Amino acid sequence: MNIGVLSLGCAKNQVDLEEILHYLEENGMKTVKDPKESDLILINTCGFIDSAKKESIRAILDMLGTKKPVVVTGCLAQRYLSELKKEIPEVALYLPLSDYKDFGEKLLSVVKDFPDKGKIDPLKRSFISPVHEAYLRISDGCNNFCAFCAIPYIRGRFRSVPFDTLVKELDVLEKEDIRSLTVISQDTSMYGKDIGKNLVDLVKEIEKHPYFDFVKLMYLYPDEVSDDLIDLYSKENHLSPYFDLPVQHFSDSVLKNMRRRGTKKDILTLLDKFRTRVPDSILRTTVMVGFPGESEEDFQELLSTIQEVGFDHLGCFTYSPEEGTRGALLQDQIPEKVKKERYKKVMSLQRKISYKLNKKRIGKTYKCLITGYDPIHLCYDCVNDLYAPDDIDGKMILFSKAPLEVGDLVEAKVVNALPYDLEGEVTKILRRQNNHER
Repeated sequence: MNIGVLSLGCAKNQVDLEEILHYLEENGMKTVKDPKESDLILINTCGFIDSAKKESIRAILDMLGTKKPVVVTGCLAQRYLSELKKEIPEVALYLPLSDYKDFGEKLLSVVKDFPDKGKIDPLKRSFISPVHEAYLRISDGCNNFCAFCAIPYIRGRFRSVPFDTLVKELDVLEKEDIRSLTVISQDTSMYGKDIGKNLVDLVKEIEKHPYFDFVKLMYLYPDEVSDDLIDLYSKENHLSPYFDLPVQHFSDSVLKNMRRRGTKKDILTLLDKFRTRVPDSILRTTVMVGFPGESEEDFQELLSTIQEVGFDHLGCFTYSPEEGTRGALLQDQIPEKVKKERYKKVMSLQRKISYKLNKKRIGKTYKCLITGYDPIHLCYDCVNDLYAPDDIDGKMILFSKAPLEVGDLVEAKVVNALPYDLEGEVTKILRRQNNHER
């Protein structure tokens, strides 16, 4: 039986889907790219912000047009199950997150002869990331209850993945030839606090796997980052000095209204620690504009501090009221026009900052893992310390006089800078894929 798959949402959602796909494949299903060739279509949805919800709804309606049975999974199905059943009853099956434990049993209502062998296993995944790349999800849920965020209502309270399970998963990922590992969670820096462990314990465990050429930390809540973690990265190791620290804002009044812990001073102190102790740090953040009550003075403080800090990478969201959150009940909602204007100003500023930093990288060399080849532009795609997966920051493309293969580890010199992207020239082959020794 052929199954067409559409994946929406974040990396955490992707890990869910990879586990589901492996389970379905073990039960005889084959994944196909063209929905027309499928017997069944699975849409893994996002329900985090308004634009993501609209994208998920559009995808469902589009796939219903194929006249194939449609199964809807993911956060949208979890959050709006009853509403979806009422408004789009044509969907063959809605499978919210809470039903994943009985996935096969539920699917029998659509696929009458589904074998339903075993259960979804977090140690077994069919990767949909580029070759040699994978995410390590270390927890689910969140305890922060930020005023703008519905994640705790969708995913529940924070729950660390058992340490022993992650130890096993690291071994599995190594055997699966994963070379670039990105650690993710709803709240990565809180890992282990509910099970007597911490993030430093986990990073030390990851260090025991030098087969991972790149290891990056995403979604670190700033006020939970420990000095021990920074000190660990300050030492010689094979870990990537890439840190994603979503600050959301720099105005203390806005941070307070958002129910974010810590102040502007706390955030700046943390960023200074990273840059002082880990001089090669690549710092990424996310900010939000248009939160209720954000004054022009607050916004100007955000802009000036972004300029002052000079993040390597920065993403920006416009606030959207989410049902059930405190922010949706606040007075002084900001007009959409103002939100969009502020968004454009933030991204225009960040573009200039990013371009300035990229130009300073010209002439510098970086270790890079070859992940693909573009025969039209005669260049190679790669992973290195500078960028997160999925091109959310930008990317570095490489040119090489000698032919390369996916999986080769090389050294490349930056020869050209664009506002977000870099172009590099391979100067040395550090290791060939076919002669790598574990």
